Amino acid sequence: MKLDESLWEFPCQFPLKIMGPAEAPLRPAVETIVLRHAPEFDISTISVRMSRTGKHQSISIDVYVERKEQVLGLYTDLAKHQEETGHISVVL
Repeated sequence: MKLDESLWEFPCQFPLKIMGPAEAPLRPAVETIVLRHAPEFDISTISVRMSRTGKHQSISIDVYVERKEQVLGLYTDLAKHQEETGHISVVL
């Protein structure tokens, strides 16, 4: 993934939404991945919401990043987790 640095002003708050099946253990995986790239992140700010049908969940976070490498690392690790487990359907 290549970021157009002219569109970013670091440091900044970076919102992420991760979606997957309701039964997938997403929250612990997201906590681990986010803390790897932003050790100061407060995991108590993670929001988990179930779909109306109860088949899917979405996790919303707003993480403070100081450089583009953190953003790239987050997306890389989330993609790797998806490949390894299939627990992530979408990352926005």
